[in-house]
Amino acid sequence: MGSSYIGRQPIVDAKGKLFAYDLLYTKPTAESVEHATAILINNLQSAFGLDPILGKRLGFIRVDRDVIVHGLIDLLPKDRIVFALLETSMVDEPLRESLAQYTAQGYRFALNDLPLTPENIEKFSPIFSYMSYIKVDMTYRESLMGESFQIIRRLGIPLIGAKIESHDMHGACVVQGFTYFQGFFISKPKVLENPSFSLDPMEVMRLWNMLQADESIDVLVEAFEKNHMVSLKLIRFINSAVFSLRNPVSSIRHVLTLMGREPLARWVMLLMYSEAQESDRNTIPLLLMVVERTELMTQLLELTTPVPSKKQLATAYFVGMLSLIHLLFQIPHRELLHRLNVAPEIERALFEGDGFYGELLTMVRSIEMFDVEAIDQFLEKHAIAYERFEPIIALTREKVNEFDEAMG
Repeated sequence: MGSSYIGRQPIVDAKGKLFAYDLLYTKPTAESVEHATAILINNLQSAFGLDPILGKRLGFIRVDRDVIVHGLIDLLPKDRIVFALLETSMVDEPLRESLAQYTAQGYRFALNDLPLTPENIEKFSPIFSYMSYIKVDMTYRESLMGESFQIIRRLGIPLIGAKIESHDMHGACVVQGFTYFQGFFISKPKVLENPSFSLDPMEVMRLWNMLQADESIDVLVEAFEKNHMVSLKLIRFINSAVFSLRNPVSSIRHVLTLMGREPLARWVMLLMYSEAQESDRNTIPLLLMVVERTELMTQLLELTTPVPSKKQLATAYFVGMLSLIHLLFQIPHRELLHRLNVAPEIERALFEGDGFYGELLTMVRSIEMFDVEAIDQFLEKHAIAYERFEPIIALTREKVNEFDEAMG
């Protein structure tokens, strides 16, 4: 990629709550890990800034031995960053002395994606006492077996399961006492089993369909008011700091008049995600994923289409949102979309990656997975300069961070 790009991957706790972001970084011109880290630190200080990237969360940054020994970590705030030492790093006395000095000052360190082998246990044993976290590379089948894992577990250092590819592996890590979890399984969430909503999700879907149809405002108001739980939660949700409305709303008729059908339909859908997030603490931060996907879909549309219509923006938004909607119900994804009367072009975009909206959704997933090659191909195909792409990533992260903070 012609310009530096910082990706981030969530690290969550056992209940699915967002704990931190692991910062992923690429810069083809970097000559070494130390050089790449120096570029990253400079960008976090100036070009990007920490708050737009991390919000209020902790950040993990990969470093090697030289970055620590040469004092580069002084340039970032110790209360915001965990410095994850690469497993290829040399362990020697200068490194041990630097770690001792920095940990005494309140800096935090981790071992990054460590394969649990006897050789690694022996190599890093002199610096285990300076580690706040150990990230265990779960692509190695022996990671949870043998004496090496038992030695690590007896240290009492919080373990982060890294590179977790499946929900079965995530479950195994939970059983073994891991504290935090990271990997592509987060971007491919498991369908919730027996979700216990405090409101009827099918009733919410019926109201959503009514908003999309040509029902009169009187019919809509009556339908909402008959469902007191939905009305109460909807008004509370709309009045929250998330939407920053100038004046609070006090009735469904007011909501309809103030916001219009299409925006209200979006918030009704968000309400379903919100309810699922509250009712099942074993899920990942699904609502934040929805906010990020819908924001990226609309931003990418505006980037590739000079003057998109309201219909195009609405379609892009719903493709992003509906890409995750099946996670709320014990209903196959296609069947659920049929119940929602989703247009065929949206269904093809979701399942086949077909058409322009399918291409946008594929790009969104590439951003989530930090697939730099796919991102480059998309930008090249649409003749988009990186200088135009970078701001939409920053804006999206800022909105996700604001939503995260507003939702507590």
